[in-house]
Parts: sequence; structure tokens; C-alpha cells
Amino acid sequence: MAHLYSFGGLRVRSSIALPGLVPADEAEVGWQGELDLTATVGPPVVHDTVSYEWRNGYRLRLGEKDGRWLIRSRFDGSFLIDRDGRAMTLVAATIPPPPSAIEVLQRRVLTRVSMLQGAIAVHAASLVHEGGGALLIGPSGAGKSTLCASLATHGGWQILGDDTALLWGSRASMLGAGARTVCLWPESRDGLGLLSEEGVPLESGTGKQRLTVAADDPPPLVPLRSLIFLDRRSDMSEPRLERLDIVDAMALIVPQIIHFNPSGASVHERVRAVSGLREVLHRHPARRLVYPGDYAALPQVESLIRPLLASGAVAPVSMSANGRG
Repeated sequence: MAHLYSFGGLRVRSSIALPGLVPADEAEVGWQGELDLTATVGPPVVHDTVSYEWRNGYRLRLGEKDGRWLIRSRFDGSFLIDRDGRAMTLVAATIPPPPSAIEVLQRRVLTRVSMLQGAIAVHAASLVHEGGGALLIGPSGAGKSTLCASLATHGGWQILGDDTALLWGSRASMLGAGARTVCLWPESRDGLGLLSEEGVPLESGTGKQRLTVAADDPPPLVPLRSLIFLDRRSDMSEPRLERLDIVDAMALIVPQIIHFNPSGASVHERVRAVSGLREVLHRHPARRLVYPGDYAALPQVESLIRPLLASGAVAPVSMSANGRG
């Protein structure tokens, strides 16, 4: 394989260049898994069976072909994945594949390959600061990518991923780095003072742009230190943090779990994700960040959450804890 990358705790050996991924070092150790990616020219691969279809965004279709997983989107590119997630073939009309195929690979397919190798995936942004990782959790529109870009641009944080977070380990205590870009709406880009000519429009046609907002590459894996649930409000004058008990935090995080196969065929996958996240919340305090929608307030947010990552060990949280503040 000609290229070596880091994605979400995996070391990816690829026959094609994957712009936007973090380059990896052959000498680095501690990877959670390995992936061999081969690209080849060919027509779209037809599913033998289809398990699930996502009807928005990239319109992914998950199924099987000759005993392997097959993921297709509305763009060119068929992704044939071994059952254990350690090898994948990208079949496209051209080599190199079109940008749309690379975008689907980086933003959707590699996440699911990591899940096959044991990662828990959550709809969240993830960053590292002073050697510790933080999750910014919330549904679409909560401001994850905007806050992520602000922290990287003005606070010196390193982005691990702005849309999907991957947790590893028997107690899910490590975060894996994904793509080193952030995807922003034009109003967020302008509000943060980022140059529009530096962004690349997403192939999905949503209107978002993909930007690189920091020069330094993050490490492949970082220890998780804090979980922050975002609550952006237009009527707020200044940000505040509220301590969440485990019951409330679980109610907020479970809807953000990403499933490899949402059809319900894999009960084991769901149980493993929920039990893993419950263990995470026993070990790491969860907080709700209530903050203004005004871009001018984001530096205050950075000052407020920076201390959460300043120390290493975090005391476990009692199941009955319900204090706030």
C-alpha cells in the first residue's frame, strides 16, 4: 500500500491518496485496529440483500454482496467491506475516485469500519487540548462544528472529528482522531471570520464547506476526560456549565449513538454501545454547556471548558449523583 493514514484509532493502509486524513507513521504503536483499503475500477456493485437505507444526505444503502458488507451512496463508489472490518475494496468508475466517493468514505464509511473493529460511535464532535480529549455532544444544529472550529482557531485545540466521535477500550476511555477538517455552514464560517476561499463545498450539496482550521495533526488516540452536552440558546447572555447525573446524561447520549446496522438485526451491537457509554459516564463527569448563539460569546465558552481537560484522572461519578453546577 502506497499511503498510510490514521482514522479514529485505525491505521489505514491505502492504495490511493486520501486528502484530509491525518498521515500515520509506520513506527507508531498502540493502534486499535488495521485497515487495508484497495481501490479498483469497475461498475457499481449490486447488493445481494439490503439491510437498511438512509433516505437523507448521502442516501447510503447497507447490505451484503458475496458474504461481505456492501455500502453504496447516491454517488459513484461501491464499498465492499470484510465482515471483521480489516479489509475494504472501493470500486469506482475512475482511479483516483471522484471527490464525492472520497467524501462518503471519510465522513460515513470509515466510521462504520471502525465500529466493526470494536469502536463505539457517537454523533458528537471531539477535540484534544493539553493531552486530554473532550466530547461535544448534541443533535444536528446544536453548534458542534461551529464550536469545534472556534476552539481550534482561537483556543489552540486540535480537532479529532467534528461530526462523529469514536471511543475505544474496555471502558471506552480513548478517543480516536478522524479527518482533520471541519464542515461549516456559510453563516458559521463568516461569523468565525474564516476565509471563504479556503473552504471546499461538500459534495452532498447541503451548502456546507469543508475547511482545515489548524495546521497541527492530532495524535491517533487521546484519553477521554470530559463529556459536554451542548444547549445553545438565543436568550442567554453568558455561558454556564451544569453537572449532569448519569441518568440524565444517558438519556441525552443514547439517541446520539450511531449504529452500523440500524435495522435492528444486531442486538449485540446496541447492548455493547449502551453498556460501554454507561461505563464512560461512571468514570467521567458529564456536563451541560448552556451558551449563547452569539459568535462573540465563544471565547467565553473556551475559557469555561478549558479547565475540564487540564488534569488527568477524574473521580468516578456516583449513579445517584444529581448535583448541578
